[in-house]
Amino acid sequence: MDDYLQLLEDPSCYRPASGDGRLAAVTLMVAPDYCILIERSPNAPKHAGQVALPGGRAEDSDLDLWDTARRETAEEVHVSLGRHQPYQQMPATMTGTGYHVHPFLVLMDKLPPHRPDNHEVENILLFPTPDLLDLTRYRLVSREQGLVETPWGPYHIWGATARIMYLAAHILNQN
Repeated sequence: MDDYLQLLEDPSCYRPASGDGRLAAVTLMVAPDYCILIERSPNAPKHAGQVALPGGRAEDSDLDLWDTARRETAEEVHVSLGRHQPYQQMPATMTGTGYHVHPFLVLMDKLPPHRPDNHEVENILLFPTPDLLDLTRYRLVSREQGLVETPWGPYHIWGATARIMYLAAHILNQN
């Protein structure tokens, strides 16, 4: 898993998780045409209005972090991923709010039916997979903070979401 970081020119820009942190997991579902991002509700208590990946904080009832990612994906975008759904676990990245985010890359032939949760998600955003794979779209804003960003239309994708997308682009471009 940490071998994936060697795909980056500067692995420190990924801001690998270390030390203590609250556990969270996200899912990056990628089909040939699109991948799913979400725009958080403007009323969300945390990260209001931000573009993110479906996911969230681990709960005691979760069997493991894959279970966290699956549960949160079902809650936020109403997509049920099976326990045995193939995935690639990417290295955890740290957020400025103290979370260790564990991303799961899920490759699909096509995106499943989906709809936003009315409380947590304002919109489901279908981000074009060719844009995800285009490494020239990503900009390293701060090496020390691991701040990566990528613009997309009216949206500004940054932080852990952009870092995860950037590493996923490297992983997928090597295949």
